[in-house]
Amino acid sequence: MDMKLQQVQVLKPQLTQELRQAITLLGYHSAELAEYIDELSLENPLIERKETDTPPLSYHKTSKNRISRQEAGLQLSNPQKTLQDVLKQQSLDMNLSNTEKKIFNYLIHSLDSNGYLEEDVEEAARRLSVSAEEAEAVLRKLQSLEPAGIGARSLQECILLQLQRLPNRNEQAELLVSEHFDVFAQKNWKALSKETGIPLHAIQDISDKIAALHPRPGLLFASPEQDMYIEPDIFIIVKNGQVTAELNSRSFPEIELHPQYRPLLSSGACQDTVSYLSTKYQEWRWLSRALRQRKQTITRIVNELTARQKDFFLKGRSAMKPLTLREVADCLGLHESTISRAIKGKTIQTPYGLVEMKMFFTGKAEASGDGDTSNYAVKTHLQALIQQEDKTKPLSDQKLADLLYEQHRIQISRRTVAKYRDQLNIPSSAARKRYK
Repeated sequence: MDMKLQQVQVLKPQLTQELRQAITLLGYHSAELAEYIDELSLENPLIERKETDTPPLSYHKTSKNRISRQEAGLQLSNPQKTLQDVLKQQSLDMNLSNTEKKIFNYLIHSLDSNGYLEEDVEEAARRLSVSAEEAEAVLRKLQSLEPAGIGARSLQECILLQLQRLPNRNEQAELLVSEHFDVFAQKNWKALSKETGIPLHAIQDISDKIAALHPRPGLLFASPEQDMYIEPDIFIIVKNGQVTAELNSRSFPEIELHPQYRPLLSSGACQDTVSYLSTKYQEWRWLSRALRQRKQTITRIVNELTARQKDFFLKGRSAMKPLTLREVADCLGLHESTISRAIKGKTIQTPYGLVEMKMFFTGKAEASGDGDTSNYAVKTHLQALIQQEDKTKPLSDQKLADLLYEQHRIQISRRTVAKYRDQLNIPSSAARKRYK
């Protein structure tokens, strides 16, 4: 077999540096973009961000899993103290022996952020060279401290410890949690009532009391998280039946050429300086064009969204229409991936609250009668029906499907209702049922 070298000319697309930068910037949200520009300005003295005096129209404060100490009825003299500090302080009144102190300190540093004991007691005893009985005895003392439920090894034990500390103890509640916890948690209450003889209404009352307890007592002593403020990228303004979009200038920054270096670009400076400034000027031009292109692309997409989802802005969430990336991409002459990058992480302030831009792209409801109803709209109607139902006689999935057709002419199957309900994290009718 003869081997030879052969040159073949092939045409294939290749991304330029400018195009790569434009694609990258398109996917950045406002915080990432600001950080990126700041980093470039440190390397390139020609880049200067244009300052804006436009005040933000709206901020949205969010917090994650924050628990109020006032709600817990627990007041700390020093909110900076850790859970371990508080437990050590309480242990001073317990007159622990040196061995017990060693065990106690080991156990409190084995608690997770929820206040649960992560390590097995027998393993802790082996590590400390003490008996399992001694470790168990110290654990019981630890579990007697505040907050109630601290040092539990499971959710079941955590709840039981809190029930046992209530001023008016409920023996039936303690029985259900200690001996029938799984059946109780699964809400198989009819079988539970038959087995224990506790009436259904009493089990319901017990469930309500347990719901008021703290399944993660350690978080009562956690440092409060900082509030996060989200500034929308786009504002939707509805006036006299007209829907318009306004860009937040902070989310679409512009840059200008630093005035100090502008004269040097055209002066007779030394060759090295001219070469350096020429390279940096090219970088400045690329960035300026990329930012301008990002703004133009997102503006086009937003304008298309406001036109296609006008009913949503005028009538509410239930008027959301099905819309795909391909539909918008074809209309604007862009690729689907471009639309996907452009909407990533972007937020829109609507008359109904702050929403992510991607929310407006939603598929058609499965087997809907008219074929022009989005699954988002169906879920909105579904939530409303469940919120309004009689909790003593919750609506079955089939009944929900019937009501959707009767009230909104939306025809979907019972299985689709169950699917959407699961996506909304709404339990079944049996789990939603309340007993008088």
